[in-house]
Amino acid sequence: MKKIMFLYSQHFLLFFLFILTACSSTQPHSKNTLKISMEGEPLTLDPRKVRDLETATVIHMIYEGLMRNENGSSTPAIAQSVDISEDQKTYVFHLRDTRWSNGDLVTAFDFENTWKSLLEPHFPSPNAYQLYVIRGSQAAKEGKEAIGTVGIQAIDAKTLKVELEQPTPYFLSLVSTYFFYPIHSSILNGTIPPSDHIITNGPFMIEAWKHHSELTTIPNPHYWDKNAVKLERIQLVTLENNTALQLFHQGELDWSGSPLSTLTIDSLASLRNGEKLEIAPAAGVYFMRVNTEQPPFNSIKMRQAFALSINRADLVEFVLQGNQRPAFGLVPYSFLEGQPHFEDNAIHLASQFFKEAMDELGITLESFPKTTIHYAAGERAHKIAQVAQQQWKKALGVDVLLQSNESKIHFDLLKNHNYHLSIGSWFADFHDPIAFLEIFKRKENGTNNTQWENEIYRQLLQISALQTDSNERKQTLKQAERILINEMPIIPLFYASYNYVKNPAVKGVYFSDLGYLDFKHASLVE
Repeated sequence: MKKIMFLYSQHFLLFFLFILTACSSTQPHSKNTLKISMEGEPLTLDPRKVRDLETATVIHMIYEGLMRNENGSSTPAIAQSVDISEDQKTYVFHLRDTRWSNGDLVTAFDFENTWKSLLEPHFPSPNAYQLYVIRGSQAAKEGKEAIGTVGIQAIDAKTLKVELEQPTPYFLSLVSTYFFYPIHSSILNGTIPPSDHIITNGPFMIEAWKHHSELTTIPNPHYWDKNAVKLERIQLVTLENNTALQLFHQGELDWSGSPLSTLTIDSLASLRNGEKLEIAPAAGVYFMRVNTEQPPFNSIKMRQAFALSINRADLVEFVLQGNQRPAFGLVPYSFLEGQPHFEDNAIHLASQFFKEAMDELGITLESFPKTTIHYAAGERAHKIAQVAQQQWKKALGVDVLLQSNESKIHFDLLKNHNYHLSIGSWFADFHDPIAFLEIFKRKENGTNNTQWENEIYRQLLQISALQTDSNERKQTLKQAERILINEMPIIPLFYASYNYVKNPAVKGVYFSDLGYLDFKHASLVE
């Protein structure tokens, strides 16, 4: 077996700090307290149920897995070393000494029990498919095999054995994501304590949570690398975006904007001219999900007509103004180079597809089904919906309704397929094109929600997993993406960028293009 040793060094491992901003300007701004605005609060503190970026960021701060993502590569965390078999299908992780925030030892059994719990057929985990690289996991989730047959075994308290279905080159990156974080037995047993007493194992722990107002974290005194943490407290404050920017200018916040909130579109030009705007690359894409079993969008031509009649160049240049790039596929070019899959604002072709689709469905403009764009409340999503509404009216003559909801209600609508069109986004959790393409491999995937699947698409993704030549694998993944975009279960809009402002005194922050902030080595240097 090949052995990889992970050596501890204070400047090497990342400590993920997530920041909260004190909403009240009457509170003193401690020189060692970091304050950040959030557009919405976490939807859950259970890593198994996460599906939005804000929640994922907080989860990264208060939990830790076998590995951590640092500067784009996997680095040691709970795993001190790992043995990898010659066929690269068996991983044996050796855990270091570390403890939960209540002092309990973190063990291999915590990992085994957590991973198997989300593979239970009836457990509502939107990202369970991410574990399907593990032997027998998909069959267990689908109720075809017993959970005990899955290739996850705690040999003893400090040794975890994982058997894969096939070699997976990105597996160490995958186990650095929140999909693979352990949870304490108190959650597994259903005896969940209040949020400010929830037991976690990351560099930070919850100190207090005033719902819809403020979440505060402090260093976890039992964290194995606690000496690397410099900040005393992080405050995440739920604020309206205009208010957040005002508080930043008043010195009451240290960070506003991406990835936890949005700078208002009206503010971007003045911030850019004043050279205060920070811009960072993003491994993310915005798109519309389409309910492919909801008429009239059960027609591929109808989906194509709606997709081709959007003017993305105008959307990003004149409306969003945040350094985004028009998207003509799912996977960002930084992950998978290639030519655009379709033309922007192709009105003539869109009109042709629209007429053909109506003829095939036996409908007219007068009898066109009531269609609504659903989206989570927020300025950006509302602007996107308005632009699409106007452009579809002009290009196709269709009247489309707009419906915004708070995040929880919005995601419930998606989960229950109770929508026509929905504005959404996806940010990769690890650096590989499969991080985007895997979402739509099966209609049962909790983050798919389009009710679309394609057997050839699925086969191509499976073939790519067996290819060792990187160029051949990229070509296979491009073929898969071409199938996806041709059938349009999603309508690509634009590739994201991060726009934010921060206090110059904030040093040592790692801002991942995957969309989360890491403050393990952060400090405030006046």
